[in-house]
Amino acid sequence: MGPIITFLSDFGLSDEWVGVCKGVMKGIAPHAEIIDISHKVPNFNVKKGALLFASAVPFMPKGVHLAVVDPGVGTKRRAIIILTKRGDYLIGPDNGLLIPAAQRLGGIKRVVEITNERYMHKPICPSFHGRDIFAPVAAHLAAGKDMDEFGPEIDINDLVQTPWSKARISGEEIICEVIYVDKFGTLRLNVTLHELMKCGIRLKNQILVKWNEKNVILPLLRTFGEVKAGELLLLVDSSDHLCIAVNQGSAAVKLGLKVGSKITLIRERDPLSN
Repeated sequence: MGPIITFLSDFGLSDEWVGVCKGVMKGIAPHAEIIDISHKVPNFNVKKGALLFASAVPFMPKGVHLAVVDPGVGTKRRAIIILTKRGDYLIGPDNGLLIPAAQRLGGIKRVVEITNERYMHKPICPSFHGRDIFAPVAAHLAAGKDMDEFGPEIDINDLVQTPWSKARISGEEIICEVIYVDKFGTLRLNVTLHELMKCGIRLKNQILVKWNEKNVILPLLRTFGEVKAGELLLLVDSSDHLCIAVNQGSAAVKLGLKVGSKITLIRERDPLSN
């Protein structure tokens, strides 16, 4: 099997952009296998792109992972390569898009800024760095070029960070927000399983969920079918994030919540019976 390149963007599929980028990569690394993660990230939505990328890459073979959701294309924002502790390379803009994926792959080991025009497609179009910078760099990495060939190392602490706030934990209380609403209306929160466990929250605990002047007590369960159709629950989804869901319904509609809505979670003392 040849080297792996995965590819995520907000380019859509109605124009030539995805095909052009893949053609550039194949021209440089003809034996590379390109896996499309998604090209239907909403336009300019770095937050959703970061979440989808982070949810997908742990299940991809170790390799080169390209993500382009880049509302700052052509500006002074940096183009970067991240080497993760798992050994993968992440390529994309320095706008927070790559950070959650790097965290899911063990963390960041090194970062370089892409400055060496030798590995770029010429002439460089200021509005299409996907074709002229990111795709060629991904392909050259897949073909075996060392990341130090592409530019200078930069301080990990100087990177633009995750495009959503970190949940705040205070005792048994978690202050968090909705970071994603999927096609079923399930609300994904910026709370991971690890953070739940730090607060002593376990399966079958009941959790007080508060937002604005409203509140509801929900069980933390394994899956949707553990409540009746139309009922609310909490669960940890396949991306390892806590979600508010409705069995065969939309939590977003039922609760009137959306991306950015602030929520407080408090563990109730009486767990559900087994």
